[in-house]
Amino acid sequence: MEEYKGRINVSKDTMLFVTNYVLENEIKESTTKENILKLMPEIYEKADSKEIIKMLPYETYKALEDLIKYIKTSNDITKFYYKTEHTDVRYLEKALIIVMRAKKNKHEYQLNPGVIEKIEKIFSKENKEIAKRYGKIEKLTKGMLYSYGVVEFEFFRKQICKYMNEIITEDELYDLYFKRLNLNLDVNYYNVRWMNDNEKQDFITYLDKEEDSQVIGFIANQQKSRRLNYKVFTKEEILSRAEYLWDKSTQELFQYLKSLNEDILEYPFQRIIKRNEFGEKILKKLLDYCNFKNENDVADFMKIFLTWYNNSPQYVLGGYSPVEFMIQQNDI
Repeated sequence: MEEYKGRINVSKDTMLFVTNYVLENEIKESTTKENILKLMPEIYEKADSKEIIKMLPYETYKALEDLIKYIKTSNDITKFYYKTEHTDVRYLEKALIIVMRAKKNKHEYQLNPGVIEKIEKIFSKENKEIAKRYGKIEKLTKGMLYSYGVVEFEFFRKQICKYMNEIITEDELYDLYFKRLNLNLDVNYYNVRWMNDNEKQDFITYLDKEEDSQVIGFIANQQKSRRLNYKVFTKEEILSRAEYLWDKSTQELFQYLKSLNEDILEYPFQRIIKRNEFGEKILKKLLDYCNFKNENDVADFMKIFLTWYNNSPQYVLGGYSPVEFMIQQNDI
């Protein structure tokens, strides 16, 4: 009997998604995890390089390139996993290129034997350009989703095309969003049929359709009521946008609250700020953090808060701040 090597961390559902849906094989659900791992060298050998590249987030692609260099001098994959500068290294496990095994209270990362040799083909000069292109689309996609929250799909696609300076079809975007291991989780489609005119409209969002369904519906309805009037950001603004708003004005508000209450932490504050983008009223939640000493403290806080609020983007306003939206409406 073969020695027990430890529990394979990645789920069979993820394994079958990679093998059958991304790399287009027909592995049976009854196939054991161990046997799926053993099939991967052959699967990767037969797979089209472009499809493999499409599956790997760009930071994962770069981590894999570093890993190939690393294993020439070391076989300590666990050390590489925790020391690499590439944040999406974890998707190498989901792609069944490396394997995390757990045995009792210990775990370690290992190479999936035979895979690296079959996958080196994706680092040709031509394939590196393909990876860069997908990486740009990936980064623009995330930036746009974080900038709008919920956005009408055709506007979204056209903006991606403008930023990339090329025509990208709906089918290509759908294929990329379905197969790419990070965007598959981050990109959700939301379809609405409006009651007043029976028109069907497709939206795209990074919000969870089950947990945030009411929020998504509210934002889409608010955007529709404003004629889907979206702010057009520069490419640089989109690329610099993170999930949680952290511009100069937001940081100043945080620092002022911190001066009133040292116990306030950055992440809980950011989560409250996110609710403002959803169109929710957050003043009361922020006041709960405030330890005002006198009326001057209250006046100072309200001045800073209102300046921040009036100039901060909201998803319900199509990415505009209240001041920008008012100016834009007056110009129509």
